[in-house]
Amino acid sequence: MWTIIGVVATFLMIFVLVIRKVNIGASLILGSVILGLLSLPLDQLAKAILDASVALPTLELFAVLVSITFFSSAYQITGMSQELTESLGKLIPSRSMIAAIPVIFGILPISGGALFSAPLVDVEGNNLGMAKERKAFLNVWFRHIPHLLYPLETALVIASYLTGVGLATMILYQIPVFVAGMTIGYLAGLRGIEKEQTHIEWCYLKSFLVSFLPVLLAVILAAILGLKIFLAVLAGTMLLFAMARPNRSGLLSAMKGLSKVAPVAFGIMIFRHIVEVSGALDTVAELVQTNSVWPPISFVFLPMLVGFALGESSPSITLSLSILLVTYEFSPPAACLAYTCMYFGHLISPSHLCFSVTIEYFQTGILQIYKRLIPATIATLSVGIPAMILLM
Repeated sequence: MWTIIGVVATFLMIFVLVIRKVNIGASLILGSVILGLLSLPLDQLAKAILDASVALPTLELFAVLVSITFFSSAYQITGMSQELTESLGKLIPSRSMIAAIPVIFGILPISGGALFSAPLVDVEGNNLGMAKERKAFLNVWFRHIPHLLYPLETALVIASYLTGVGLATMILYQIPVFVAGMTIGYLAGLRGIEKEQTHIEWCYLKSFLVSFLPVLLAVILAAILGLKIFLAVLAGTMLLFAMARPNRSGLLSAMKGLSKVAPVAFGIMIFRHIVEVSGALDTVAELVQTNSVWPPISFVFLPMLVGFALGESSPSITLSLSILLVTYEFSPPAACLAYTCMYFGHLISPSHLCFSVTIEYFQTGILQIYKRLIPATIATLSVGIPAMILLM
């Protein structure tokens, strides 16, 4: 019980720090230390922090974040993002484009893809006169809602595999919550924005493809050829430099944002590891496995809690279902209910990579983005949860 209290207190502290504009990575690291002091001996805490800091996934995440941040900044400084946005704007109506950008980058299998879409959302949002909080919401929301039924979403595939529910069946059941999410995203982020252009000018297709080529190269190398993401992004960056030839001052300017993003990788991985080794999730598992609660409540709150705590979809759904499968059998609606609740829990988590880097990029407060993100999440789940429970 004290461990769970420690988790709650730690999250509250992290929220306070982030609200006060403390770097999210630094906030998560401090939160990790506080949680560890409440639940682990000092020597185990030190070992856990060291292990998480030097672990290969942490170092790879660090390299990915730094490379993508530099790549994204270079895209802006060289003017390629402006060219990409302008050409895409001629192919897609303006109001639709700002939602289409994160959707396009969201379906690309690249970690930290929110950093790719953020500069383009920023440029287009400025053209539409949007506040930074609205741009941040659109970047997070429309990047992730398609993953409720995207067949290449790893967490959805894991959920299908663990529960024995066919992937096509899960996608079919996910359609209502997907439609609700897209509709609510429009109402929360795009309503009131005037349409500016409806005529598609196909002559800009070549310009779009050329300006998109460095990103496409990185995607092909990472997703198809299996190259490490940071190496694939490095290759894309080199192609970008060959095409745009930035000067020295431009390169230095592109490096300015790296110091803010770098701690995020360590903060996320250290906090995730401390939550796991502290035993908090084991305590939750014991409570659930007593079977003293109505099953739909377990399917809703446990995956949501784990998703919120870990901030990553694949580990969260794996852990959630591993706990629940000890006690329950899953019908298709039950599997979709657990997946949906996990996904929205991880979506709004401060330790969620896309959420963290989006806040850092747009320099907005967590409360400001939550003013749109939380109501949109509640509204979407208000459609999805009752629908799934009725079908169970």
